Amino acid sequence: MKFILIYLLIISFNVYSGGEEPHPIIDSNYVSKYEYNFQKMDLVELENTRLLFLKNINNSENRNTKESLDEKLLKELLEYDDERIKITKVIDEIIKEYNVNNEIKQTLLSFQETFTITIGENRHLVKDLRGYKAYDFRLGANYLAMMSALHENEESRKFYSRLVKDKKNPNTSIGKYNEKLKLAQSDIVLVKKEIKDFLEINDIKNLLEKINIEISNRK
Repeated sequence: MKFILIYLLIISFNVYSGGEEPHPIIDSNYVSKYEYNFQKMDLVELENTRLLFLKNINNSENRNTKESLDEKLLKELLEYDDERIKITKVIDEIIKEYNVNNEIKQTLLSFQETFTITIGENRHLVKDLRGYKAYDFRLGANYLAMMSALHENEESRKFYSRLVKDKKNPNTSIGKYNEKLKLAQSDIVLVKKEIKDFLEINDIKNLLEKINIEISNRK
């Protein structure tokens, strides 16, 4: 699942169906890039490959554990969410800035209340990544519902199109909001890089165990 969640507000985290459905940020999509058939390698090749594995492990600067990385990711996700939930204030700014008609105004105010309730009832319950996934689903569902509501008639669709265009303009309220979200996302990307490096080193360690067994069996 890629970042398709509501272009209106540039929320990057896709809505998933809850339960055990993979989350695009939290759940790993690591795929091993190492393919070896140790049984078909001669002893010299095995020894050289073993040395390469050891070199990669020793040169790695990633000294994290799964627990520490989970904590880092949760911290960055919550800091991202600190910016995301400011949508409740941005809605007030949007209403004034675009001088929307009463129907669109009432739609936006209705979702503003929905966001406030969802945040108030769920954000404080987030203690770990699993808890964040559940919270993210609820908040994301609100965004999708608002997007759907803003496509109900021609006037609201025109308003939606203006917001999509103005998200690239930092002089607009939606543009400023988008910029702050992108800044918060950049820290999440850094943690995801650490997680990828951690998983790759673990992958190499597992391969090292297998090659040690293969070498031992040859002697």
